[in-house]
Amino acid sequence: MHKTFTLALASALAILPGVASAQQACLTKSEASSLFGYALPQVISGTSKRCAQVLPSDSFLRSHGTELVTRYSAQKARYWPQAKAAFLKLGSSKDAGVGQFTRNLPDESLRPLVDITVEGLVSQELPLKSCDKVDLALDLLSPLPPENTAGLITLLLEVTSKADDVAPGKAKLGGFTLCKD
Repeated sequence: MHKTFTLALASALAILPGVASAQQACLTKSEASSLFGYALPQVISGTSKRCAQVLPSDSFLRSHGTELVTRYSAQKARYWPQAKAAFLKLGSSKDAGVGQFTRNLPDESLRPLVDITVEGLVSQELPLKSCDKVDLALDLLSPLPPENTAGLITLLLEVTSKADDVAPGKAKLGGFTLCKD
């Protein structure tokens, strides 16, 4: 269940054109945690939309998803500066033109673009067969504050990475690797 949720979140974070290319950006644990903390409300919202068709009406997402999104959204501004730097690092490592374009966007334009893209990708790409597992994961994580959830996702990424896929000391997922701080 944790791997499905982590994979869904990481897939949603690969939002800039070219992020899925072979070259990997390297994010510190702190950058990854900020990225996850910032994106969690959109990931939860996108998951709720995607899974509404298959989850029972008494599932966690259908009955409490909106309040979790609201609670986690209250912390987004705090994560934005470092999450923005991580998004820009991801974009610049894949395509210098995209990186320069997004770097020049004002925050009031970039934030909604990031938010809409993350939510949209999750609502389109999350496998429906994973909805029950993600619903359970979110139910279990819901008592945690956003910073603990983001930190736990980062830790799961680090722990579940395959040593033969990446250089020692790095965890790889989606369009980036997780480097040592």
